[in-house]
Amino acid sequence: MGDVLVKKATLADNRIQTLSVGFDGLPDRQIDRDTALAWMRDGHSLVPVQAGKRLPALLLVEGPEGLVIRKDSQAEDADSVPELG
Repeated sequence: MGDVLVKKATLADNRIQTLSVGFDGLPDRQIDRDTALAWMRDGHSLVPVQAGKRLPALLLVEGPEGLVIRKDSQAEDADSVPELG
């Protein structure tokens, strides 16, 4: 398991479309929502980074329509990430 640093998020219709992520010593890359869900189910932590500071890890939450990626534990049917950049 590892920390995946989330540097940018693109959302549409309350769902993550892409995340710009990085690992220590490697170039940033873009992943889609399905990849983010798979990594989180495998035990990796998605850690938002804002102005060089690590924020609390995103949570995988069971929502009314399935799994959502959120910055809080609300069982709301929408992905939610902090403002990044």
